[in-house]
Amino acid sequence: MVGMAPLPFEKERKIYGPGLRTWQLTKALLEEGHEVLLICYGIPSAYEKGVLSREVESPAKELRYLVLNHEKYEDGRYLAGLARQFSPDCMVAVTLYPCYVAARLELDEPLWADLFGHVLGEAQARASVYKDDSLLFHYWNQEMRIIDRADVFSCVSQRQVYATIGELGLVGRLNRHTAGYRFAHCIPISIPTEKKEHDLQVLRGRDVSEDHFVILWSGGYNTWTDVDTLFVALEEAMKVDGQIRFVSTGGEIPELDDQTYGHFQELIQDSPFSDRFILKGWVKTEEVHNYYYESDLGINIDRDIYEVELGSKNRIVEWMNYGLPVLSSRVCELTEILEEHGSGFTYPPGDAEALKDKILQLAQDREGLRETGARGTRLAAQLFSVKATTIALRKWVADPHPAPDRGKERALDQSREEAFRNLEKIVQRQKEMIAERDARIQALEMVFHRSPLYRLYGFLNLARKRISRGIGRRRDED
Repeated sequence: MVGMAPLPFEKERKIYGPGLRTWQLTKALLEEGHEVLLICYGIPSAYEKGVLSREVESPAKELRYLVLNHEKYEDGRYLAGLARQFSPDCMVAVTLYPCYVAARLELDEPLWADLFGHVLGEAQARASVYKDDSLLFHYWNQEMRIIDRADVFSCVSQRQVYATIGELGLVGRLNRHTAGYRFAHCIPISIPTEKKEHDLQVLRGRDVSEDHFVILWSGGYNTWTDVDTLFVALEEAMKVDGQIRFVSTGGEIPELDDQTYGHFQELIQDSPFSDRFILKGWVKTEEVHNYYYESDLGINIDRDIYEVELGSKNRIVEWMNYGLPVLSSRVCELTEILEEHGSGFTYPPGDAEALKDKILQLAQDREGLRETGARGTRLAAQLFSVKATTIALRKWVADPHPAPDRGKERALDQSREEAFRNLEKIVQRQKEMIAERDARIQALEMVFHRSPLYRLYGFLNLARKRISRGIGRRRDED
């Protein structure tokens, strides 16, 4: 397996979504009794002392776990050597970058690629925040390499499954060999870790009082975060209800978005209610769960963009696990599931007025909130356990096999090459036509310059200039 680190059992300063996803799939295979070699890229900003390539003590004897820095992780020969020593029956890659690394390895084992969110939607979101479309090619290149190589795929939502099928069609993999073959499966985000007890007082009696209504944000502020709507709604709600407090654990994500959180901080600084916004920054991983116990409502604010529409939310599933009621913009598939089961609350994305009204309504019904939180916990246990979410993966790993078109000639590949060759011919012909036109123009100019008419034109033009100069001199003398 190749994935991202750190993992939840490590006591590092931050745990990001890719690490949670890596552990979800790894844990599923360990529970099936498989022997696993897990090689992870260590996300630099998650480590207090930087990323040192090393073997990490794992919680299971069947798991050998290596964390590598960027240089080692990009060394294809090194990774392939580790794999050959292990002699695996298959490869499982988790999230975009590890999938891209695995797709480039010169290994023949069947490859399962977990596309953790729709990366081209993420690219669009980043390009929008940074006002720079040059970011798009980086993501497109990685995604296309994965789509072209992997034998089977998993996605975080059924919506993303359909998007992935579209990408497979574009590269010619929906062909006669793969008709009836199930290329893509939905693996929803799971409950990331075992539920922990409330073991430390972190908010009540310290930053907030016992009777304050605490709205919690936990995790990074990424490109999809609609902090403007969040701020306006909170400030307007605070004008009406003096008991409302906003608490944030988390902050910017240096590798992805270093602007959104800073913008949110600037908005808060200019607010007359700035003291009611309690920004804790990134807190210790082993303390985060205590904030869930001491809050009344977890809030998730998404922009209405494709990255969110095709994706999902780790934080929502984690809040559900701890019984923290959820209020979210209604964009991703998971929020529709919450609404359908009466296990959470939603509002129309970008509508600050509707969000404010919902906050004020929920702040007056704390008993109803607790009941909704309990329903969320039951739903998470039913739908989002590691076992429930990974059925397709566990079945495939028990009998891994390449896709039916592995090693087969793909007609669309030939068609694409032919199209490129035809395009080159068209461009070459256009160049030849331009050259022929220029040559004809030059020849016509030479003929014209030698003609009696052109000579007469030159004589008359010279005479005109001399006459003009003579008239000018007489005027000066007068």
